[in-house]
Amino acid sequence: MDLKDFIKQTLIQITDGVKDAQEYIKDSGAYINPEGFHDGENLKSGYRGEYRHVQKVKLSVAVNVVENSELKGGVGIISVFSAGVSSKVSDVNTITNRIEFEIPISLPVMDIEK
Repeated sequence: MDLKDFIKQTLIQITDGVKDAQEYIKDSGAYINPEGFHDGENLKSGYRGEYRHVQKVKLSVAVNVVENSELKGGVGIISVFSAGVSSKVSDVNTITNRIEFEIPISLPVMDIEK
């Protein structure tokens, strides 16, 4: 899986999960990411969706760079995850790096007036 696809799918699934959870609990009296919230002692209120709480999605990704003698010109393959077993023997050099970053996101707000 490419890193960009992993990030894209992660954010889409988080957003869809929040929307699904909001719909599921809408009649329970609980709220998930309501518009307006308490920040310490101050109430931060929303106005027609203009004010949105921004949260950070923290990602820590292991990126593997694999150089294989079977590949033409010693081209490296970059993958987010590596899994599987190969029975073919070849010279393989694998370098694993960890990338950590945060992505600000404003999740869908739950309309608490309904």
